[in-house]
Amino acid sequence: MSILLSIVVGGMLGTAINSSYDGRLSQFITGPESAPVQLYNPANLTASGWRGEHVGKWIYAASNAYERTGDEQMLLRVKSVSDYLVSLQESNGYIGCYKPEKRFYVQEKEKFNVNWDLWNTCYILKGFVKLYEVSGDGKYLDASLKMMELMYDAFVTQGIPAANTGEHSGMASIGALDVICDLYEAHPDEHAKTLIYKLINELDTTPGLGLLHKASLGLDVEYIGNGKIYEMLRCLTGLAKAYELFGEEYWRKAIEGAWTNITEYHLTPLGGPWGGVGVVKEFFNRENCFSPYQVTETCCVMQWIEFNGILLDITRDGKYADEIEKCAYNALMASKAEDGIRWVYYVRTNGEYWTGDEWSCCWSSGMTALEDVADCMYTTDKKNIYVNIISPSDFSTDIKGQKVTIAETSDYAENGKARFKISGSGSFALCVHTPEWCERPASCTINGQEAKLQVKKGYMVFSRTWKDGDILDIAFSESPSIRVIEKVRDYKDSFGWPSAFTGTITHHALFTVGPLVYASEFDDCYWNENNGQQFSSGEKLTVTREEMKNAILKDGVITLGTAEFKPICKMPPYGTDTKRRSTWVQVVNE
Repeated sequence: MSILLSIVVGGMLGTAINSSYDGRLSQFITGPESAPVQLYNPANLTASGWRGEHVGKWIYAASNAYERTGDEQMLLRVKSVSDYLVSLQESNGYIGCYKPEKRFYVQEKEKFNVNWDLWNTCYILKGFVKLYEVSGDGKYLDASLKMMELMYDAFVTQGIPAANTGEHSGMASIGALDVICDLYEAHPDEHAKTLIYKLINELDTTPGLGLLHKASLGLDVEYIGNGKIYEMLRCLTGLAKAYELFGEEYWRKAIEGAWTNITEYHLTPLGGPWGGVGVVKEFFNRENCFSPYQVTETCCVMQWIEFNGILLDITRDGKYADEIEKCAYNALMASKAEDGIRWVYYVRTNGEYWTGDEWSCCWSSGMTALEDVADCMYTTDKKNIYVNIISPSDFSTDIKGQKVTIAETSDYAENGKARFKISGSGSFALCVHTPEWCERPASCTINGQEAKLQVKKGYMVFSRTWKDGDILDIAFSESPSIRVIEKVRDYKDSFGWPSAFTGTITHHALFTVGPLVYASEFDDCYWNENNGQQFSSGEKLTVTREEMKNAILKDGVITLGTAEFKPICKMPPYGTDTKRRSTWVQVVNE
């Protein structure tokens, strides 16, 4: 992605980013002595587990945060942790937290050594590459190249299948593709390129996986590997980065096939990829499956945001910005606690949610995702500035040799309006993303006069010679209005396996206003197929379509009978106890 020269985020997203910066990012790891870092101490090596991922995610997110803020104290902290890890690098290039006999590079070619060693190591590599990019310190690049050479020796020279070293049909280890592409982009290297092609070949040839072939044919992602969401998205992210580097057409078809299938069949209204009905919470559900108890793991939200960010960078197509916006304002905000430290592990549209503990993978993933959202908000090229996610913010960049600052001051998520003030001058196009929920903006003016614009690939393009003080106003809607989304659930057709619901058809609906999905604290007492239990014996909320249409929106609250609905992003898990919320309500089929 483009390097941000300066960005300050305000509004709802800015509040979340700042609280995460002061919370998880500043408190979980404070130096080499912190527990996640000490997992790499030779005295503490393990034979299993994925917890080593935390420190790599932290280095990556903290480096992003330094790039965004210029906070030298954060940079010093990141470098102190990274320097400690570099000091532990072994002569063969290994930096990891596993005992020697369990490492990814010590096995016979045709045998399996399935664990999370390579997964953890790759997150360290991801952090190092990002730190090198933002600091320019070559020792992190040198350490990264040594780590890559160890992988090259194992998977190319020795011929060990990377898939044989990682979980979930090998996707956990083949996901190394993601970080090797990051390294190649920062420092092109022939061994890295060879390793990229080797890993992509394994994505296709590993028995039971066949990701490229299946995805390019449009096969449902549930049938790719074992359907594990997070690991598959990480592989797809790596494939997208490889396509950006080398442009292989077969890769593009697989990327598009998987993305289309996921967006059509596998996202909750909050924007996150979902699982958890009849199978496992972290695995893709069946293609036509729908349930009000949809579950999204926060790790999957993080990876979905990065995947779409790469595709947006490649194509400048607003449909990828749509996916980031939905996640940013809903799935991500709905999983974050007010303290900026805790995150919900599984975000449900209906049902209970809980925060786990500080070692939960999702606590680091949520923190990482917020920094990626900030990185995605604006991008530039030689003659365009793209506003991908609309939020109160200040963004500064150089374009055509001129410094330009864009200040967005209106609370778009609350009122559907955006105001952009230009500081500086120059001839360029300001391209503002038109969100999926808005068919056509109600009005666009520059300095109070109707603006001329073009619409291109989901962006309103305002091309002109801008002057210092120019103001662009966009009203995406005249006033906030309720939209109702309805889903029909046919248990027999959707699930295809025996259950208590076979043959039953139910209708469910939810409310959205602008980019925000609304939820209520009423206790959903419908049967929950995940555990065969009712949530409570509380009153069942059923409505008619006419009642849904006549719901009242006032001061950001939707009233429906005795139930009140608020933006789900404003209903975070403030406490440590288990709570429940409901997005979908059952509609009487009249």
